[in-house]
Amino acid sequence: MTSRTSQSLADAAPGLLPKGDYQAKVVDSAVVPTASGSGEMLKLVFEVTAGDFHRRRIVERLNIVNAHATAQRIAQEMLARLCAAAGLAGIADSEELHGITVVIRVDIRPGSDGYGDRNTIKDYRPVAAPMPPPRRAASARRPWDSCPG
Repeated sequence: MTSRTSQSLADAAPGLLPKGDYQAKVVDSAVVPTASGSGEMLKLVFEVTAGDFHRRRIVERLNIVNAHATAQRIAQEMLARLCAAAGLAGIADSEELHGITVVIRVDIRPGSDGYGDRNTIKDYRPVAAPMPPPRRAASARRPWDSCPG
């Protein structure tokens, strides 16, 4: 279910996923200290499960405990969106997210401070349930009505 936006494969830096929507699942997670040591990040490793980039991985870091209230609020909102997309009301442990396929909206964040561009996840959505095949309308004619008689 990989859908690409107007950005082509050539527009993404090597190793990056192009901007777009991808089916993916969490395959690893850990709570790690922030670089400053004053907070905690939830590190989520997603693996693409379908399409041209099947098995490619993207790492997302959510500042779940941070001295900056805005950063923490954004991270908690994104975690809540991920839980909702996964069909969970909330989680006590990040391992509860493992193996549940969701749709992730991937973007590319420009590099800064000596670091290169990197993928980031902008949104999470549930995977749409496949539509059942359309049923043929019941015909007013019975099969034997067309037999020569």
